[in-house]
Amino acid sequence: MKYFIGLDVGGTKTSCVLADEHRVLSRSQTGSSKVLREGKAEAAVHLKQALDAVSRESGVALSNVAATCIGTSGIAIQEVVDWLRQHTTMWVGGSLTVLGDEVITLDAAFPEDAGIIVIAGTGSNVIGRGRDGKTTGAGGWGPALADEGSGNLLGQQALKAMFAAINIGEEPLLLSRVLHKLGLQTRDELVAVANAYGFSFAQLMPTVVEAAHDGDQVAQATLQRGGEELAGLVLHVIRKLSAAEPGIEDGLKITGTGSIWEHVPEVSEAMRRTLIRAYPRLQFLPGAVDPLEGALWHARRLAGVAKTT
Repeated sequence: MKYFIGLDVGGTKTSCVLADEHRVLSRSQTGSSKVLREGKAEAAVHLKQALDAVSRESGVALSNVAATCIGTSGIAIQEVVDWLRQHTTMWVGGSLTVLGDEVITLDAAFPEDAGIIVIAGTGSNVIGRGRDGKTTGAGGWGPALADEGSGNLLGQQALKAMFAAINIGEEPLLLSRVLHKLGLQTRDELVAVANAYGFSFAQLMPTVVEAAHDGDQVAQATLQRGGEELAGLVLHVIRKLSAAEPGIEDGLKITGTGSIWEHVPEVSEAMRRTLIRAYPRLQFLPGAVDPLEGALWHARRLAGVAKTT
């Protein structure tokens, strides 16, 4: 019997699965193992915790693993890939491949088939694959350069819009909610905290969503804008795919993953409405994709084992 590990290393968590040739044996979830976000020491702790947990639960020694696939963002940064390779092979046996998180997510939803994946979590990315197997994408340039429709950018946009409203004499409901969330008393304290290096705008998303549900127009407009911006990325991908394969947009399947996709339907619905106006025959698959399924699929392929359920 061969054993396989799939890892999805995200901005807020590390998800891990250990399986044999036919079924999943154990799963775990820990804090983020992204070295550029957490630092080397903390990232190593989280990665080891995730691996140890699946080994302990399944009873399979990490040294007996035949192949591992890690999916993560930022693989264009060599330091990220090198660090993950070094620390994973330190503890886990067998072969190892490191892929973009969009790749494992695409193969979780459409293994070796055409379709588009929208990744909307702490960050964002959109990738599509044609019938010819070729992929193309839009977005995914990180928080400083892009991340349309992501928790990070939406949180920041919500604060910017809130202060724009304050500039003209309004006091949005969102202000009191954000102050409470962060344990602050005054607007000036919020200004200082939000402008500090390393502030996480993504942490504000539950508060933004709550305010939107309670009628705050700033929050509502922010979520609508996020969906429209995500749609813009998807439109770029559809146009690239259809330029290579005319007509592929008819019936093209779209699904997604990530905390925003899963838990903020206002964003995904705004995206869907925008896209349907341009391409009425698109198919939106319900639910969310589990990227670990794609990582596991690649790990099995790496060891020459076909995917089975």
